Amino acid sequence: MHKTKGVLFVVFLLFGMIITMQFRTILLAQQQSSSGQTSVQTLSYELEQAKSEGIKLLEELQRLEKEKNEIIRQLSNDGNPIINELLNRKNELMVINGLTDVKGSGIVITLNDAPARGEIDPSQLIIHDMDIVQILNVLRAAGAQAISINDERIIATSKHFCVGPTILINNKRYPVPYVIKAIGDPNGLYNAVEQSEAVVIMKIYNIQVDVRKENEILIPGYKIYGSIDDMISGLEVVEK
Repeated sequence: MHKTKGVLFVVFLLFGMIITMQFRTILLAQQQSSSGQTSVQTLSYELEQAKSEGIKLLEELQRLEKEKNEIIRQLSNDGNPIINELLNRKNELMVINGLTDVKGSGIVITLNDAPARGEIDPSQLIIHDMDIVQILNVLRAAGAQAISINDERIIATSKHFCVGPTILINNKRYPVPYVIKAIGDPNGLYNAVEQSEAVVIMKIYNIQVDVRKENEILIPGYKIYGSIDDMISGLEVVEK
């Protein structure tokens, strides 16, 4: 009898310990969940605050930019030859560095992925960042004076990255089709692109490449100050 009571005592003791441990585990999980939700809410609030502050700063930058342009306009009307020479040089540098809208004759290239085919690796049927880079190199070598992709001006510091089935251009995400505009000698640019190794290989895989000459192409200047939404469009609060 005493032996039976001893066994029951041990069983109930172990059972009580298990229940206590389970209860503590549940409480800890609830605390962590509550803490995680609070953390996500805090980060979301901070992101919205940063966005709001960024919008104010961007508006201030745009206001100062207008004031600067007005001062430059007034200086150009003063008739001072030294100032006018400096302003002319400034305008030349802005054109050279792709900071102003430009227009002229050239070519327009439209790229689109190839139709899916079961026997071919799908990665070989889509346009990659290296395909874009190769075409840009061909255009530069052929004397292109200004280039844009989907109306994003390409300058010396522009970067292009594959992000899944899309390409990131000047920190903005674009899907196909990709429209590349280039100002320069239309015949020279056209022949260089059509005869390039990159385009020949694309056409072998049925990637759609359309090249046409245009008498007038407008290419926008590089946007130094983008919108806040463009700057943080790829960000989101991650719940851990």
